[in-house]
Amino acid sequence: MKLRYLFAATLAILAAAGCRPDINENSTASEKAALADQLLQDGDAEQALTLIDSALDSEPSSPDAPAWSITRGESLLLLGRRDEALAVASRYTSSTDPVVKSRALFLKARVEAGSSPSSALNTLAAVDLEDLDSYRAGSAAELCREQLNHIQTSALADYRSRGWLELYVLLELEERHATTGDYARAALYGDEIDRLYPGAHNLWGRPDYGQPDTAGDAWIAMLLPLTGEGSVYGRQVSQGAHLAFDRFAEMHSDAPQLVDFDTRGDPERLMELMQGLADNPSCIAILGPLTSSSTMNAASIAERAGIPLLSPTATSGSVDNIGSPVFRLVVSTGNQAAAVAEYAVRHEGLSRFAVIYPYTSQATGEAEQFKSVVERLGGTVVSSQGYQPGDTDFRTQITAVKAYSPQAVFLPVSAWDAVQIAPQLRFYRVEVPLFGTSGWDDDLLLRHGGEYVEGAVFTVAFGLNSLYPETARFVYGYNRTYGQEPTAIAAQGYDAAGMLLDAWAQASTPTRSRIARKLSSMGPWYGASGRCILGSDTETRVSWPMMTVVDGEIIGID
Repeated sequence: MKLRYLFAATLAILAAAGCRPDINENSTASEKAALADQLLQDGDAEQALTLIDSALDSEPSSPDAPAWSITRGESLLLLGRRDEALAVASRYTSSTDPVVKSRALFLKARVEAGSSPSSALNTLAAVDLEDLDSYRAGSAAELCREQLNHIQTSALADYRSRGWLELYVLLELEERHATTGDYARAALYGDEIDRLYPGAHNLWGRPDYGQPDTAGDAWIAMLLPLTGEGSVYGRQVSQGAHLAFDRFAEMHSDAPQLVDFDTRGDPERLMELMQGLADNPSCIAILGPLTSSSTMNAASIAERAGIPLLSPTATSGSVDNIGSPVFRLVVSTGNQAAAVAEYAVRHEGLSRFAVIYPYTSQATGEAEQFKSVVERLGGTVVSSQGYQPGDTDFRTQITAVKAYSPQAVFLPVSAWDAVQIAPQLRFYRVEVPLFGTSGWDDDLLLRHGGEYVEGAVFTVAFGLNSLYPETARFVYGYNRTYGQEPTAIAAQGYDAAGMLLDAWAQASTPTRSRIARKLSSMGPWYGASGRCILGSDTETRVSWPMMTVVDGEIIGID
């Protein structure tokens, strides 16, 4: 009865105000709910709550009851009763009715907005705006813009892949860069908005770009799938590349900007963006695309425009046949054993070797490669002994190689096996130099190897626990910046960006042709991925970054 009295009081107030003369005590639940919705939009949450409670009380089993309940939750939220509003929203976020579900998700996002912008945005991304009325759809867009304002610039790109949020992410990026005076980048985002969402600026406005500083006009484009097919890898490359640019900017006042262009994994969009970049004289070079086929497709435009294009991840040797200004990053993945053999024979003057290796396909191949190169260089592998993976007692193998008095022992093994074999070699008085591959490149080598690995020489490659300074710095910086561990693909993005920036720095006044020439003449690059080159996959890659242990510390070998 109390509810009826409250409802009657509400009607009296409305009648006195002359606002809704068509509502009375005989009105249907649907009419009450409709009026409650109007009152809610006018900001009168208290009266709306009274009306919607009356509607639910009179027809609790109505097919419209879920929608009315959400209206009730919206009223509760406006009255500051957030927990109750969240409880209502949570009850319907899995509804099979798309309208009810989207309204519930929108209500949930509004509650989350008070404490967690990222949670609110993730929930908003699940809302289908077409299932909302125009008022709520507009409110959802406003809420999205408001929450994006609380997200760090470096993290905004992650939300571009979240459906309808993309437009508002682009608008936010455009506004931020214009506000900070980065007019060139703001204009780029503005152009992308006009291309993807015609009329958006008419609705939301366009920031004042001012007059860009002509000295800072030149920039480098990153052309990758940041959403859609391939975006998992594209974002990894992007993060690595941006880390390289950020570090470069810390040391160079005239550092170029890296501007993202999302291909969305769409070949047609790739070519459209590629043509736009080629026609833009401020774009000096392009980092990307992701795949060999995309690189081959984009190559013709790059050649005609003379714009350097460097793919961090293309693997096909066909790309190399194109020649300048189209390049791909090649990370050495083989011939480690050959590099070790060459170093041991030519630089250390050794000729008699023993090999101890586990019976795995990789280690067996490296043992055979080491033997082949040693013999080609005039040396001899006097004994080669294998063991089962997981073994910890190497007496049999060590006794066998000791009988041949080797000058050195090659161990294509993991760091864990190395720190077990090395002490046993010393115990059985096989006190000779030790050589290994990138399996040794792990911090447990120093923690557990101690004096027994002193003087050992081994190759390095990308790894999260790598001791190689370039790799270790990258892993640390990536983890600190993004809060997650990097992948090998992220390292390739980092190294490809580093090579472009090196070419930029070498060109006194960067132009497309000058950067292309610098890239064409660039030698091996020792970066986070290990040893990298641009171009031919047929190059004999026997030169690897190597490390040695001196006084318990890791030192690079030139």
